[in-house]
Amino acid sequence: MIRVISYNIHSGRDLFWRNRLVQMARTLLALDADIICLQEVHENSKYGYQAQYLSEQLSYALAFSPSIALAGGFYGNALLTRLPIKESGSIFLPAKREQRTLLSATLLWQEHEIRVWNTHCSLQAGSRAMQVQQLRSMAADHPETPLLLFGDFNTTNVSFAPFLLDCAREMGKEGVPTLPAFRRRLDYIFASPHWQVLRYTLSPVAWSDHLPVIVELDLRPGRPAAPAK
Repeated sequence: MIRVISYNIHSGRDLFWRNRLVQMARTLLALDADIICLQEVHENSKYGYQAQYLSEQLSYALAFSPSIALAGGFYGNALLTRLPIKESGSIFLPAKREQRTLLSATLLWQEHEIRVWNTHCSLQAGSRAMQVQQLRSMAADHPETPLLLFGDFNTTNVSFAPFLLDCAREMGKEGVPTLPAFRRRLDYIFASPHWQVLRYTLSPVAWSDHLPVIVELDLRPGRPAAPAK
């Protein structure tokens, strides 16, 4: 079994803009996940080197995907993991305004290579549609390797079927909000058909405006049939 988390940390601040990075680190440490994907993360002199701090507090390896240059550093998405990182990189996604990126990494788990993607889609509907289409095309082009896609998709209606499963929907939890103040589900974890979803939960902490999404999965025996494009 592998435990994974997606968490929009809201620049390390809660709904009232109080600094909660220390509490976030304690919560993530207690949740004991193998892979943690974070959005709205700073690595700059203005807001601090948040990805580096969390990596050090958890003693996890770090990969960072810069989306925007800011204060001598960057703002973007981060991956924390206790698994070996074979490779990682950043892919620019189409955007009309604020630049968005996809953090792409290959990790090693139980002698398997698994692909991990982490992103934060645009608020603007046109840009978001282009980003989702690019991700959908990429998922269709990678049917062999087990894939997990994490992110804040800034919409309550997104699907990558039949290429990826919505882990919340698999567990009947698609109606549970991840942005509780607005009663909306914006945060998702998707999995390729290689994976069996065992458990889906949210951590009810108020350190960000979003809640951490926690999923437990295992690889299915054999090789799933590739979905039709």
